[in-house]
Order: sequence, then structure tokens, then C-alpha cells
Amino acid sequence: MRFGNTFISSPWINRVSWRFLVFFVGSALLGGLNQTANAAGMTLPQAIDSAVQSNKDLQAVRYSVEQARARLLQAGLPPNPRLDISAGNDRVFGNQGEYANSIGISQPFPVAGRIAHQKDVARVDVALALAEIRQAELKLAGNVASQFYSLLALNRQIEVRERLIDVDQKLVLGTRNRFKAAEVSELDVNTAQLELQRLAQERALLLSQRITQLTQLNQLLGRSATQAIELDDALPTGDPLPGLADQQRQALSSRPDLRFAMLNADRAKANQALARAQRWEDWTVGVGLVQGLQVVDGAPPQGSTRMLGLSLSIPLPLWNKNQGNIAEAEANGAQAYARIEALKLNIGNEVASAYAETERLQQILSEYQRNSLAVSARNVLLVQQGYNQGLTPISDVVLVQRQQGELNIAYLNTLDQYLQALARLHIATGDYVGSALEQKTP
Repeated sequence: MRFGNTFISSPWINRVSWRFLVFFVGSALLGGLNQTANAAGMTLPQAIDSAVQSNKDLQAVRYSVEQARARLLQAGLPPNPRLDISAGNDRVFGNQGEYANSIGISQPFPVAGRIAHQKDVARVDVALALAEIRQAELKLAGNVASQFYSLLALNRQIEVRERLIDVDQKLVLGTRNRFKAAEVSELDVNTAQLELQRLAQERALLLSQRITQLTQLNQLLGRSATQAIELDDALPTGDPLPGLADQQRQALSSRPDLRFAMLNADRAKANQALARAQRWEDWTVGVGLVQGLQVVDGAPPQGSTRMLGLSLSIPLPLWNKNQGNIAEAEANGAQAYARIEALKLNIGNEVASAYAETERLQQILSEYQRNSLAVSARNVLLVQQGYNQGLTPISDVVLVQRQQGELNIAYLNTLDQYLQALARLHIATGDYVGSALEQKTP
């Protein structure tokens, strides 16, 4: 076999062990899951932490908590008192000097605990705002994980093309030397050259895709599109997944959307209590000072008089007992509990679906590693040996090398699907929620 101007004899090929072939496939063509990490790069947990801290859209969502707290403050404030002023005289009529002036203060008082119930509703609104932020964090973390894993798979696709290009460059150089020595035809040289150009074009397209994906990841991280970013190359291990039942239980205890649904049920319950309290409107107590002068015909002039008045206004719930709002609040409560049950079923099915997909793709990757990749590498060595001995045409060499490249590309596409499924499983179980974001990789 010849690489460039260097020839490797057939006996050496016969001594190549399958262990070397597996190493060749795993190292040169990225045939293993447990690749050595780039210690200087950003890990997935670091990327998620950075996004949670710096993402601009998430920062805007966080203001909903301050808005809810402001509503809680407002809900606890009592109604303002009223200053009541009135004045009257008889100037337009008899103009005898009669007048009546009054000044007073009235204060509404809730008698059925309306303010306390309003505060209960507002407190739940604060908790709902926090749960909404957790939902946004989980969605953001899932998007970051998806982009992160896509970039890892894309980087490996680029590396495979580069390694195949390196092999083809040596093949082209060796074919040209043999053409000069009249050992092969010009067709062999052109065939090898065209294959090299095809790989170079594929690499160029992948490099363009990587630029786009890096821009999207920087956007999620709250960074400028052109800011350089280096990722840790470590991939998740291929250890068996935890039990499905454990994953489903974890999802039910961690998912922020289920927490949000439960808080909506609490809010509906608080709204019911508020609606019942609002059957009794606020009572109004007033106190005032009245001063006036009354003129009696035929009687001596009268002096002005002063009176201190006290009033109480009680709205009577005869026709409007707030029954419509009470019925609506009760219906909202029933709807909230129905949504909780539907969401629990949906979460269980979502986890089961992601779990099954991840497990299936994990098995496919193992099959690639155990059989297909090593056999493909062995075929490449054999066809190159046959070509150098004049037993195999260049078309077979190109075909087998392309087959090996396509097999590794298919493997990496499967790896990408596995990583995306793994990210969906983490999202479904709520692993990416919380301030201490650690990569819980099965």
C-alpha cells in the first residue's frame, strides 16, 4: 500500500490486529462516544448557567415577579377615606339668610375579609410568576443543550471530512506518482481527484452550518453573534439509562409546568374565597360637622346651629350576591384540577417517549461501535492493499473509502439524534431546572 511516496508491504497489513482497527476507527474517525474532553472549552452546565444569567429574553421575563409583588402590595392596601363637603343657601330664592354647610369624613370598611383574600390571590400570583420563570429557564436550557449537542456532532462531522480529505490527498498523490510511472491511467487520477473535491465541498458546507449554529448559541447565551466560543468536546457516557419509572417520578417532582398548573389550582381556590367574600360590599362609616341657620317668618332672628353627625351605609346583597363570579371561580377550579391530571398523563408519556428513543439510539450506536465501523476500516485497508498490488481498480478504492465515509457520517448522524433525544429526556424530566445546573448524564 502506498501513502504519498511511501509503500507499505502486504505482510505488514496481514499483521494488523483488530484492536488496531478499532483504535483507528475510534480515534481517527471518531468512532467512540467517550472522546477526551477539551478542558479549555465551555461545558454544557456552564453554557446553561451562562444562558440563565445573561439571556436577554429571560431577563425580561424576570420582571414578571416584580410586577406580581407590586400587585401583592396593592392588594393589601385598605380603601382611602373620603372627604365630604357640602354647602347650601337661599340666595336664589327668598334670600333670608338661611344656609346649611357640612364637612365630614367617610371610610369604607371591608366586613368579609376581602383584603385578606385579595392578598392570598396576589401571593399565589407571585409564586406563579416564579414558576413561569422556571418554565422559561427549562425551555432555554433545553434550547442551549440542543444547540450545544448539535455543535458537538457537527464538529465531529467536520473532523471526519478533514480526515477523509487527508486520506484522499495521499491517495491522489500516490495515484499521480503511479500515473507518471505508467502504472495506472489518467482515469484513476481524475477519479481520486473528484472524490477529494467532493469531500472538500462537503466540509465547506459544514463549516458554514457551524457558523450559523454558533451564532444561534451565542444568541441564547446573551452574547454577540461574532463572539468566539470554544466548547468542551466531552460526550455523554453510554451507561444504561435509569429506570423509566424513576425518570417519570422525577419529572412529576421537578417539572415547573406541573408546579405552575398546581399553583393555578391554588389561585382558583383563593379566587373562590375572594368571590364569596365579595358578596358583602364594603360598609361605609362617616362622621361630619353640620352648621346652619334657619329663618322663621314672624319669629325673632335665630342663631346658627351646629350638629355632629354619624352615618353608616350598609349595601344589602338582595339581588346581586356575586353569584356569577362565584360560579366562574368554581368552574375555574374544576378546570385547573382537570388540567393537572391531563398534564401528569402528558408528562408521563413525554418521558416514556424520550426514554424509548434515547435507549433505542443508544443501542444503535453500540452496534455501530461493535461491528460496522471496524469492518469498514478493515475493508479500506484491504482495498488499498489490492490497489497497490494492481488487483483492484481505483473505482473500488474510491467506492470502499466513500462507503466508510458514509458509514461514519451515518454513525455521527445517529449520534446527533441520540444527543438530541438525550436533551429531550433531560427536559422532560426537568433536569435542567434550578440554580445548581449539573449535567445528570445517564
